[in-house]
Amino acid sequence: MKVLIVSEVYRPGVGGVQTALDTLITGLKAAGDEVTVLTGSPDGLFSHFTEVDEINGAKVLRLPAVKWIANRDNNRVAFLPKRFVRRYFRQNQPDIIHLMTPISWLHQAVIRQARRRQIPIVTTNHTMALNLVMNAKNKTIARWFVRVVEGKMCKLVNQTAYMTAPTRAALATTPAIHIPTKAVSNGVNAVFYTPGKADEKLLQRFAIDALRPVVAYVGRLDGEKRIDLLIAAMERLKTDVQLVIIGKGLIEKQLRSQAASLGDRCIFTGFVSDEEKRALLRRADILAMASPAELQCIAALEALACGTPVVVSDQVALPELLDGGKNGASFHYPDVNDLARKIDGLLNDEPRRRQMSRDARQWIIDNHTYERTVDQYRELYAEIVKTYS
Repeated sequence: MKVLIVSEVYRPGVGGVQTALDTLITGLKAAGDEVTVLTGSPDGLFSHFTEVDEINGAKVLRLPAVKWIANRDNNRVAFLPKRFVRRYFRQNQPDIIHLMTPISWLHQAVIRQARRRQIPIVTTNHTMALNLVMNAKNKTIARWFVRVVEGKMCKLVNQTAYMTAPTRAALATTPAIHIPTKAVSNGVNAVFYTPGKADEKLLQRFAIDALRPVVAYVGRLDGEKRIDLLIAAMERLKTDVQLVIIGKGLIEKQLRSQAASLGDRCIFTGFVSDEEKRALLRRADILAMASPAELQCIAALEALACGTPVVVSDQVALPELLDGGKNGASFHYPDVNDLARKIDGLLNDEPRRRQMSRDARQWIIDNHTYERTVDQYRELYAEIVKTYS
């Protein structure tokens, strides 16, 4: 099957969307499908080129693009893409198109060409309004802009055949959708992310104390992630632990300033390799996620695959990770005292953590392997293509 994936978020950007795309594309390629990605160029307005992604094997068509105002370091938006999109469709006829968070000129141009040629489209939503609002300096303008964007996205999605999102809660964030919908997990590589002893050689550069419990955070250091709550909770913990913050982002400087008084009780690793991330997740006693804006949280799936329990906020999709409390605990967002209590409670109950570790791993195997995700998408693609035949 020939699959065209259209996403404004793509490498060199980092984060959950890129991880989800790599998971899907790698699986599709392994199944024998031909995958092309349409996205923006990291080199600006006067750059357009074709390359093969060395990580997932997809053919990537890069179009002239500008930096996205809400996250200039991570995201781009294709600028006036109609001419390039028309050229692509004159030369290619994909069997199905998969749009990621359709809100841009690029998505609009692709939908127009697909409708003319009667090519079916699947959409997946990977974002929430809070992702923009909580990183904006002017919240009033950001909220107005979000209303405009959300209206446009719903209009575009309703012109397509099917919409997916990674969780049931994620689907509920877009109530104005009138086409069929389905929750399909982002999935995780449960062969790579497994329980086991952390590779001490990989951990040496992070100065982690071997005698202290570790609470880890993995992800972008951006406003909506509420890492400030994790740092604040450290002051309230009764247990002597290290908070290891893994990643980079827009507010790293502010977070480092907030954590300065904690000394070696708070470590910032910066960007890490997948092997280093796995070692850190294996070393962690708990993964903590305080965000109110997660539509699933791939970092939490990776932690659970490693058998690491989670403490998460009680917002949007995060409670779905707990499997009724078998995989971890939730706190009442944004109650820092409750967050500290839940972390202390798990750290001081080793038998409970061990049981959670076993349950979490099994839950991932049963529900969230990347093979299962790819199979679900391939079945969905085939079903939709059949209806268009």
